[in-house]
Amino acid sequence: MPLFRLTPIAAALVMCCAHADPVEPAEPVAGQIAVEADRMSGVGSERLRADGRVIAVRDNERVESDWLEYFQLRQRVRAGDRVHMTRGDDDLTGEQLDYSMDDEQGTLSQATVYRNAPGLRGAPGYRASGELVRMTGKDLYQISAARFTTCAPGRDDWYVRAGEMDLDYAGNVGVARNARVEFMGVPMLYTPWVDFPLQERRKSGLLAPTLKLGGGNGVEFAQPYYFNLAPNYDATLTPRLLALRGMMLGGEFRYLMPDYSGQMAGEIMPDDRKHGNDTRFAYTLTHAQRLAAQNVSFGYNVRYASDNDYFRDFGDRRSIADGSNLLREGWVNWGSPLGQFTLKAQRYKTMQDSKALVDEPYARLPQLTWTYGRALPGGLEASLLADFNQFGHGQQVINNGLQARQDGKRLTFYPSVSLPLQASYGFITPKVGLHYTEYQLSAQNAPQHGETGGVSRALPVASLDAGLMFERESSWFDRALTQTLEPRLYYVYIPYRDQSRLPNFDSARYDTSFAQLFTENQYSGGDRINNANQLTAAITSRLIDNDTGIERLRVSLGQRMYFDEQRVTLDANDIRRTKTLSDFLASVSGQLNRDTWLDTHYQFNRELGKTERYNLGLRYNPALGKTLSLRFRYERDTEVAGASLRGPSRQIDLAGQWPIARNWYLVGRQNYSFTGKQSLETLLGVEYNADCWALRLVGQRYVKDLNNNATTFYLQLELTGLGGIGSNPMQTLRQSIPGYSKINDVPGKLR
Repeated sequence: MPLFRLTPIAAALVMCCAHADPVEPAEPVAGQIAVEADRMSGVGSERLRADGRVIAVRDNERVESDWLEYFQLRQRVRAGDRVHMTRGDDDLTGEQLDYSMDDEQGTLSQATVYRNAPGLRGAPGYRASGELVRMTGKDLYQISAARFTTCAPGRDDWYVRAGEMDLDYAGNVGVARNARVEFMGVPMLYTPWVDFPLQERRKSGLLAPTLKLGGGNGVEFAQPYYFNLAPNYDATLTPRLLALRGMMLGGEFRYLMPDYSGQMAGEIMPDDRKHGNDTRFAYTLTHAQRLAAQNVSFGYNVRYASDNDYFRDFGDRRSIADGSNLLREGWVNWGSPLGQFTLKAQRYKTMQDSKALVDEPYARLPQLTWTYGRALPGGLEASLLADFNQFGHGQQVINNGLQARQDGKRLTFYPSVSLPLQASYGFITPKVGLHYTEYQLSAQNAPQHGETGGVSRALPVASLDAGLMFERESSWFDRALTQTLEPRLYYVYIPYRDQSRLPNFDSARYDTSFAQLFTENQYSGGDRINNANQLTAAITSRLIDNDTGIERLRVSLGQRMYFDEQRVTLDANDIRRTKTLSDFLASVSGQLNRDTWLDTHYQFNRELGKTERYNLGLRYNPALGKTLSLRFRYERDTEVAGASLRGPSRQIDLAGQWPIARNWYLVGRQNYSFTGKQSLETLLGVEYNADCWALRLVGQRYVKDLNNNATTFYLQLELTGLGGIGSNPMQTLRQSIPGYSKINDVPGKLR
């Protein structure tokens, strides 16, 4: 359907209005034209001429110009000398328009093409200009001697200058040939060919390169290429040059299907000049799949690295912390009428530090778990946990004495019956069960006084959990609130059984917390079950906002009373509890107002009359781009820097992001250990947001291992809508600063 069509009715309207003051043309019939002008001639002939403040409208397209010619038989429009044309979402301005209506193709000289980018936060839109703009179809443009930017009209802070540029808004791709990027008039990057997205949608092409300084590898440069293979799977290939080590190649493949999803990622350096020319690599494989018809799911998680120093040499602070034990596991779940069955095989690769060696966790080859629950008559509920594990530990004989530990098999049955009684004002739940464990232990690497062969343990478990709920209306700073008072008692009885000759495959002592006060066993895993004759008493009060449901404040107090002494320990070196009362716990947390969050915990050792530990967390986040946080942690007794000396630990953590001038933001973090008299992490930087571009300069120094620190610098220039140049600090900033906001997302009125 042509862009302009002059019907007899429209022609009559034109003649009537030819000498009137120009007004907005009347709404035309769909697919037909309405024209207004100071003067018109040739009405009813093959050629129509309009002069003086011409306005022509059809559907969602519009032309304003000094003059316009319409050739009806050829369906062609010419216009000048000042042309403003609207095509759908596009605004075009130029000098001379020549447009064919049948195929929506034409040219506009000395032209600018502008399109709003509603999905591109912080940018006014896309703007491209050139000596000649060729319209090659709907949403298709070819521009000669082109310039492209997302800066507002009147600002050319940055632009891509190209000999030829193609814009395909339907395909979400722009292509520039013989292109260079200029920032503040300074050329920064040249490429014979580059493509870039025109919307916030995925597309194949080069991603922004990254440049990193420091960290012990010299200058690091990476240039990723993204493959948008399909809507539900993609890939990224990243060559990476490390000046002091050599070339590394990394890649990632992601997939997401209705019934399965996963990721394959890895990197390899064939010849590390700084590490004896060794080949070094790491990879991660994850997969999860569901067979809905069979009610079966399965998957695997695999992480591996070539050597113990890999993450310290190539990773950041987070990867160093996460890379101590690399998990490798595969699993299958089956949900049946008889309960949930899980089969799992699991092994770890421990990345040792030669200065602080640790034992490798046991492998489970395999683990089979069965859980089952059923309602019984009279409101009773029955549950069963059955678990079989075959534990293995590789030969790990090291100079400082670490060795492989005893292998064995463990079978656990834990049936229980409970009677939950609930009402609006409270609850009470009695429960009884029998915890039965049977071992088949290997004689190899058995401790001197440990068991070998078959051994078993059976322990009855009884508990009673009861609580009440009281409510009353209240107010806080003229806001209607509901205040609750929730007392709770939890009693547990487990008789003593000697477990000193049993192995310890996976048991460890739980950290003291409110959650642990309401558990049967103070040990995780299944190898140690404490003797218990104890009662936990706790009380919680909450203030709940009636309008929003937000928990403005929660105050909890709790303590456990022991009626028998502790007789079960993890091993012979474990210290037994002698006190009759546990540490006293207190907690205060909540969203105090729209902008402020509080989170505190306090633990008091009644026997010693000393504070055992406490932490204080306070965050103020009044708007995007404005956040301040304070965290302080104290522990009375802890290891100091991995040594045998023990003593108090005090750490303070200050972090924030805050505007310091128009469009300028300061970011920083200081995590300091008063015990070690050292900074665990120092981060300081500035950010500048100019709407169509942002600049970030960040420095970070953190503890790499017991004797070394790492220093990294980030410098990134982000051109909105095009990408970033330099090293990207976004992941580091989000990890280090609670509540951090990308400054590009901050609305202009808040800056």
